[in-house]
Order: sequence, then structure tokens, then C-alpha cells
Amino acid sequence: MNVSFKNVTTIILLVILAAGTIIGCAQIRKLTYPPDFTYLEKKEVDSLMRSMGESIGRLEQLVAEATPSDSSQQQKIIAELGKLEGFATRLSGGHTQTNQLVIHDHIEEFISDIGTARRFANLNPPKYHKVSNVTGGCSNCHQFR
Repeated sequence: MNVSFKNVTTIILLVILAAGTIIGCAQIRKLTYPPDFTYLEKKEVDSLMRSMGESIGRLEQLVAEATPSDSSQQQKIIAELGKLEGFATRLSGGHTQTNQLVIHDHIEEFISDIGTARRFANLNPPKYHKVSNVTGGCSNCHQFR
């Protein structure tokens, strides 16, 4: 095998350029978006949406099985609302501007609805009617999908 200095140099140069391009893409994103902007990758959004959907399903089931005197069920509902709020806050980019415009337009109201539902669920006896605002809140973003 006859490998010339020119071929080795060309290969090394191509490897360096490829590595620089890969590393540079992340750096370009930092330069092209303002500091208060959170870029959410599609796979992260999909994962958070899937987690939120599962949480909504559990929440609906917990509320359907709840009675006002069941404090154990009350605590499960409050905990599930907390998990859901965590997912929603991550989806909001920590309350910053994100590249997910439809989500950004509705997520603060959704998070507020979760907080309201949690306050009502904490009452003695608990009131779960505000949970329907949370479980129905997904339609604000998904009505056209």
C-alpha cells in the first residue's frame, strides 16, 4: 500500500474539519440565541410530552377513584400534580423563551392551572374539580394536531 504524505495530510485535515464542525454547532447555538433563551431538542420535548401524558392519565384515574375522606388518595393526587408541574416547568425551559412557540404560548397558563388544582386538592376536604382544567389543558396546544 502506497500512501503519500499528501493523502495523509488530506485525511488529517478532513478529520480536524469534521470534528471542528461537530463541536462548532453547539457553540454556534450559544452565539445565535440570546442568554435567556432555552433551546429544546425535539427528543426532549417528545420525552417530556410522553411523561406528561402518562401523568395526566394517572391523575385522571386517581381523581376518578378518590373520595373526600381518603387522605391517602389525596396525597397521591397532590404528588402527581407536583410531578406534572415538574415536567411542565422543564418543558417551559425554566420559564424562559424557547424554540417551541406553541408550547411557549400556553405553558404558563397550564402551570398556573396545576398550581390552582394543587391548592384545591390540599383543602380539607379536598376539592378536585380544578383538576379538570389541568387534564383538559392539553387541548390548548393539541387542538390542531
